[in-house]
Amino acid sequence: MPVISSLDKARRQRAIQLNVADRVRRVGQFVLSKLAQKRSGLGCSDTVDIPAAPLVVGINGPQGSGKTTMVRGLVDYLRAHKVSTVGFSLDDIYLTNAEQRNLAQTHTLNPLLQYRGQPGTHDVELGRSTLTSLIRNTGPTAIPAYDKSRYGGYGDRVPREQWTQAQPPVDVVLFEGWCLGFQSLDSAEFARYIERVHGDSVMYKYSRKFSDDNLAQVNANLGSYERGLYPLIDAWVWARAEDLDVVYRWRKEQEDELAAQGHDSLSDQQLEDFVTRFMPGYEMAMPKLDVCGFISSGIIPEHDTLRMHLDLNRNVVAFDHQL
Repeated sequence: MPVISSLDKARRQRAIQLNVADRVRRVGQFVLSKLAQKRSGLGCSDTVDIPAAPLVVGINGPQGSGKTTMVRGLVDYLRAHKVSTVGFSLDDIYLTNAEQRNLAQTHTLNPLLQYRGQPGTHDVELGRSTLTSLIRNTGPTAIPAYDKSRYGGYGDRVPREQWTQAQPPVDVVLFEGWCLGFQSLDSAEFARYIERVHGDSVMYKYSRKFSDDNLAQVNANLGSYERGLYPLIDAWVWARAEDLDVVYRWRKEQEDELAAQGHDSLSDQQLEDFVTRFMPGYEMAMPKLDVCGFISSGIIPEHDTLRMHLDLNRNVVAFDHQL
C-alpha cells in the first residue's frame, strides 16, 4: 500500500481549498452580475422604501459534487460584498419521515418512492411558500431544515421551532438540489427514453432496473416542481459531472464524513441501494437539460445559467454560458 506523507496530504488539501475558493469566486461574480441585471431591469434603487425582490439562484449538481460547500462559501463571499444572502436546499423540504413512510405505503410497487430522494418525496408547497416569503422581503422567513442522520440515516425534518429565521431585506437566495431544475418528459420524449431503456446502452443501465410504470410516476411528479418552484428562480448554476457513475463514490465520502462525526450513516449496502434509486432521475433528465436548459422566471434576459464542468475529482475544468 503506498504511503502518503503528511506533506502530500497537506498539498492535496490545499489544492482542494484553492479549487473551492476559485469556484466560489467565479460563481460569486456571476451572482453579483445577475443581481445587478435584475435590479437594473426592474428599475430598483437604494432609495426605494420597499425592499427589492431578491435574486433567486437555483444550483443543480449531483450528490456529493460540493453544492452545499459552495453555498456556504457563496454566503460568506456575497456578505463580504455587502449582499445579504440566504441559502437552503431542496433536501430541507423533504417530506417528514412519517409522510415519507405514508408515501411508500401508498406506492408499494414503486421502489423509487420508498425512501427520500426522487421527485415526489419533497414538500413542494413548503418550498414554494418559503421562496415566496423570501421574495416578498417584508418579514422574517422560517427556513426549513432536514436532519439526514435521524432514523438510522433515513432522516427526518427538523422541528419547525428549530428552523432559522431569515430577516429582511434579503438580496440573494441560493436554493440548491440534486434534481432541482429537472423537467418532465412529454409523451413523445418519454416514449423515446423508454425505448432507450429497453435497448442495450449503458447510459440507461440504472433505469433498466425499474419498471416503466415506476419511471413514469417519477416523471409525472416533476410537473409540480415545474409549476411550483422553477418560475420563482431567476438564474441557475449547474455543476455538470462528466461521468455520473462517480456519484456513488462522492456520496460514500459524505456518509464516511457523517460517521466520522459520530452521526448515524448508511451502511455500504444501504448506500448502494439508496444511490441506485437516484440514478434513473439523472438518466431521465440530463439529456433534456443538456439541450433545453432550465426553466426560470425570465427576468434575466440572457445567459441566466452558469455551467461548471466537473472532472471525476470535482475539479472545475471549464465554465460556460451555452444554455
